[in-house]
Amino acid sequence: MTSNFHRIKRYTLYIIFFVGFTVISCTGNSKKQQAKTSKEFSLPSIPLIITDPQARASYLADHYWDNFDFNDTALINKPEIAEQAFVNYIEILSHTALPVIVSSINNTIEQALANEYMFVYFTDLFEKYLYDPNSPMRNEEVYIVALDYIVASPKVDETNKIRPSFQLEHLNKNRPGQIAADFTYTLANGKREKMHNIKSDYLVIFFNNPGCQACKQIQFGFEQSPVILRMQAMGKLKVLAMYTDRDIDAWEQYQSVIPTQWINGYDDAFVINDEKLYDLRAIPNLYLLDKDKRVILKDAPPEHLELQLINIMQAQQ
Repeated sequence: MTSNFHRIKRYTLYIIFFVGFTVISCTGNSKKQQAKTSKEFSLPSIPLIITDPQARASYLADHYWDNFDFNDTALINKPEIAEQAFVNYIEILSHTALPVIVSSINNTIEQALANEYMFVYFTDLFEKYLYDPNSPMRNEEVYIVALDYIVASPKVDETNKIRPSFQLEHLNKNRPGQIAADFTYTLANGKREKMHNIKSDYLVIFFNNPGCQACKQIQFGFEQSPVILRMQAMGKLKVLAMYTDRDIDAWEQYQSVIPTQWINGYDDAFVINDEKLYDLRAIPNLYLLDKDKRVILKDAPPEHLELQLINIMQAQQ
């Protein structure tokens, strides 16, 4: 996590469980207190009759911005109010179902469109927290919901659709549930193979660079992971360490570092990057595929990948 995200706090469960009670209990505050809080973000009151946590989260997602003034551009320069509210909003969405996420995000963007500056501000926040590789809240599937609405909206001019359209094009590649784009990899002995021809129940594609510290950490974790070691020993899992950049000499010098049981290849024609077969905005980058090369996880944190494999093994027992 980078320092850009350190100052934003997250307290979602507190909001979901207690906001309805705290807001209602404040109705008797003095005018002086109300004036003091008028420049703060005010959450909607969740009806007391709604007690189920998921139902409360859904209600809050639907009404989250009811008390937010999208025409008050002064809030753009107050991250402790607007940006903090946005972070909590994204956290709340994680507790809701997809239809709620779609309707809530669409409504949020529609309200932001009432003010040109606020629209730009909110689109920047969506990108910062859902798309930036360094964001701890990164979620491409949720970001796609926002991009879809922006690109389709007749209220957004074509200039402001250029970047979202570009991002959407790349994010729609190799999504979970899709067959991953095939490519040719070259081994150290010069032999060339197709990724789709790798025979295994599950395949991890580990896009990496020589000398990358985060790559070393992932590799070390894989070599210590009981579930990965077990699945490899059972012949259920293979790891393809894939290098896509142009410094082949650096890749060759790194051969001894890669585990011998892994498939270690590079893209000698530079097709993956040049033709943008995969959205590799950040390295390392992990994909988990099934035996049909259908994407299970895309650009997954290593801990998520390991947990997915644990769930797979438990389901098969």
